Amino acid sequence: MKKILPLLLILFLTSGISFAGVDRLSQEYLQSTNHFTITKPLAEMIAKKAIKKALKKETGTNFDVKFEGYTTSSIKRGIFKYIEIEGKDVKVEEVTIPYVHLKSLTDYNYVDYTQTPMVFKSDMTYAYDLLLDDEAINAALKDSDYMKVLTKVNKIAKPFFVIKGVRIKIVDNKMYIITDYNLPIAITKDKSFVAKSDFEVVNGKIKAKNVSIDTAYGNLGLNKVANLINYLNPLEFTLDHLDNNKQKGTIENINIVDNKVKVDGKIYVVATK
Repeated sequence: MKKILPLLLILFLTSGISFAGVDRLSQEYLQSTNHFTITKPLAEMIAKKAIKKALKKETGTNFDVKFEGYTTSSIKRGIFKYIEIEGKDVKVEEVTIPYVHLKSLTDYNYVDYTQTPMVFKSDMTYAYDLLLDDEAINAALKDSDYMKVLTKVNKIAKPFFVIKGVRIKIVDNKMYIITDYNLPIAITKDKSFVAKSDFEVVNGKIKAKNVSIDTAYGNLGLNKVANLINYLNPLEFTLDHLDNNKQKGTIENINIVDNKVKVDGKIYVVATK
């Protein structure tokens, strides 16, 4: 009997008996109980494959995926403890992003994937970092939506000049903003103006800093040039272009490393009411 009693106790505790009033999908239950079943690793593997397949279909990229759930039943419902994805050359909105990394910071995440579009059943927070090269940024700046940005700037700039287009080039970890413009009163042929700039994050917004220009372009004040770059803001537009506006995101840091713009921050997902 001394041997049988502990065995019966272990079987009772691991049998998965559902007590009345216990929500076995709730955050309180899943986080307060140590769950171990033989089928959980299999469920996690199936979930990883499904996520990778969906990402491949959406972006054309093979992602590395890490996934951890609580129980087999909760995984089937779209509840998970942790997810991390990493991909290279990810295509989003006709823009190819060299590198994307995303990981969950909340340890209870509930997504109802059976609905179209998916419904978020819990608040979630993710950390992200990504790399942008000049090819990716220039592809975003060709989008028709960027013309709306230029139209706003031109309303301020007229009649002194009219901006026709903006492109960038990253050389020696410095970004060069090449602005094609026209002087309607004096000339009809487009010219180009080049400014070199670093960037920083101020109150969640990307701002130009350490701006310099070639003296061949005259005695334009650096403050005026910095203001112009901030109005044109190719980086902010590129990130907004990649955002689907369904979640709130923040930018925390921005640097140029190995001739690529490195951006990191947080994404906040609010549960659907």
